Amino acid sequence: MADPLRVDSPDVPDAVPGLFSNAVVCDGIVYISGQHAGTPDGVVGETMYDQTREALRRVVALAEAAGSARDRIVKVTIFVTDMSRKDEVGRARKEAFAGALPAATLVEVSGFVSPDLLVEIEAVAHI
Repeated sequence: MADPLRVDSPDVPDAVPGLFSNAVVCDGIVYISGQHAGTPDGVVGETMYDQTREALRRVVALAEAAGSARDRIVKVTIFVTDMSRKDEVGRARKEAFAGALPAATLVEVSGFVSPDLLVEIEAVAHI
């Protein structure tokens, strides 16, 4: 097994220093930590649709920074605060992915680190 390699992207805010990496590559697999629409100055987007688009943008940026690509993302796990708004998530996913869609899991959670965050997405990609 190769040593894990941390991956960052200038298009994605830094992960919490000392706690985790935004993404790690090991043996040709990219493991992407949960991405959301938060910034040091607030949140990108007010709707679940807008926040899902931003989270997916960050997931793709990290996959690409690791040497993978959008169409090499094989699994996403999506956490939402309101399952009744899952259609907004689905709409953003359909815009982000074409062809063979990634395997996916959708889970409702009680909340995130900021109450303004509505969605968080983690992913696995292949190089």
